[in-house]
Amino acid sequence: MAQKIIKALLRNKKPLLLITAIAVVVMIFLGSSFSSLVHNKLEMRKLSRQSLALDKQHEALLKTMERLKKQDLTYIEEIARTQYNMVKPGEIQFRFRK
Repeated sequence: MAQKIIKALLRNKKPLLLITAIAVVVMIFLGSSFSSLVHNKLEMRKLSRQSLALDKQHEALLKTMERLKKQDLTYIEEIARTQYNMVKPGEIQFRFRK
């Protein structure tokens, strides 16, 4: 069966060459467009993930800002202790090396 197909292709060389030439021309002109399309699609996915991460970060910052605007004293104390290493008067701060 494979030999019959090969013989048929060899008898019809002109249409085969024409189809091959057309395919090569299409690949030359559309090849760069296709690669650009793939590159843009990958870039779009990356930017979408980055956008979601930034949206979550924005929401967290808005919540923090609201707590600070309300002057939530426990939250302000927590920030002062953790970020700025502050202690209340009379307290002793112990620092341990990791």
